[in-house]
Formats: sequence, structure tokens, C-alpha cells
Amino acid sequence: MRENNYFYLIMKRNEFLQRLIGIAGLGFLSLPEVQDKQKIYLLQTFVAGFRFYKGVELLPLMQQNDFVELRREPDNAHDPFAVALYWQQEKVGFLPAEANETIARLIDAEALQLVGIITHLKHDVQPWENAVVGVYFLSDKNPLPPHASYLTQVAKPEYTTIKEQKEIREQYLPDVTEYDGCRVIDPKGIDDGAAKAYFEKYYTKHAVQINGNTYLEVPDDGIYTYVYNVQSFGWLYDEKGKKYLEFVFNEDLQG
Repeated sequence: MRENNYFYLIMKRNEFLQRLIGIAGLGFLSLPEVQDKQKIYLLQTFVAGFRFYKGVELLPLMQQNDFVELRREPDNAHDPFAVALYWQQEKVGFLPAEANETIARLIDAEALQLVGIITHLKHDVQPWENAVVGVYFLSDKNPLPPHASYLTQVAKPEYTTIKEQKEIREQYLPDVTEYDGCRVIDPKGIDDGAAKAYFEKYYTKHAVQINGNTYLEVPDDGIYTYVYNVQSFGWLYDEKGKKYLEFVFNEDLQG
């Protein structure tokens, strides 16, 4: 079964890669045409809303260095500078609001030929850190002079939700349902709508700020409502050194 799934994914990926690539300010180009152009780095960011569109579904098909189309949404009710991201014509999320205004203005002015490129993919993190996209403008000038090589360089992203954070994880993690200390969950990481609504309804009153993020503390036995779908994730420490056991909700877990 796993082998069949593997070949299915390969076939689907090959099907996707036959499509043309949309270039902001230019229209559509073939893959070879885009590959031949010099790419000048502008910014790098995680994909916002990755779990709300097709990002998580298509993640197994994506690869580093795949191209991503930038599409303006000037009528977006939530953000007038919204720039949606499409991988092979499938919407996977947006540029974050705090990083999109300059790119939106460039697209609107048709000032540069812009394209996104997946610079990093990581599966063992929360969905909002699964994919990192770099935004580049395309130039026919190739290659760059030696002193301008920095224009093509991107940094390694800093993952805050990676499971292997040694600085906040101890060797042994207790079972979340048996731990009698402070237990917290990040509501942004709950994909199941019913579970998210449950935790927000009953535990928003116990919200705590830890390292600039909002977590919901579960100080009672309400956690047993989803006992088969929660698991310990790691240790968190606030600015005063108070220790919390972070747990996550995973609808695929089985009791």
C-alpha cells in the first residue's frame, strides 16, 4: 500500500510540473524559461495560512526549489495588500501581512517580474512552519558580478515549533493526562474545528503568555474529553522560569 501511494504521488507531481508557471507582471512561462533567468532575492518568509488551504494536503508532493506563483488579491476583505501563493495553480496560503506590502505594490505597478521559490520544507513542525518561500525578481542578466552574490543568498529559517528543540525539551516527557503540573496548548496548532472550539470555549480564561505567544492552560480534567487525541510535545519556560508541559492535539492519534 505504501509503495502504491509513493507511485501515486510521483505521478501526481509529474502531472503538476507539466503546468505553466505564473509570473507576477509577466503572465505564464514554461519551467525552462524561468530556470534560465537570473533570480534576485527580495525576501523570505513562512507561508501564512498553509493549513487552511491546500498546503498540508500537497506537502508530500512539494520539493525544495519548486516555483510558487504570487497572485494579488486587491479585494481581500482582510488585507488590501494580500498576496496569495499558488503551487502549480493550487492555493497553499499567503505572504504574511507583515511582509507583503512592498511585494503587493511591485505587483500592482508591474514593475518587476516576480516569482516565489520554496526554499525550505519541514514536516515535523506545526503547519504554519511547514513551508518557507523566497520571493525573487527575474532578470535576463546572468551571471551576477562577484560582489553582488549576496543577492541570491537566503538564510536558514528559525523554527519555533520543531519537536527536537533541545533547549526546551528534557529527555523524558510525562504523559499529558497524568502530569499534574501546568499543561498548556497552542490554539493556533489545533486543526480540528470542534477541538479548537472546545479548548477556546472552556480555557480562554486560563490563557497565559509564554515567550510572546498565547497558550491555553488546562488545569483540570477537561483534557480527558480528547484523551485519545492529545500528546505531550515539549517543555516551555516563561520569562520567570516557570515550567509548562506543552501538549498538542492530533486527530490521527488512536487510543
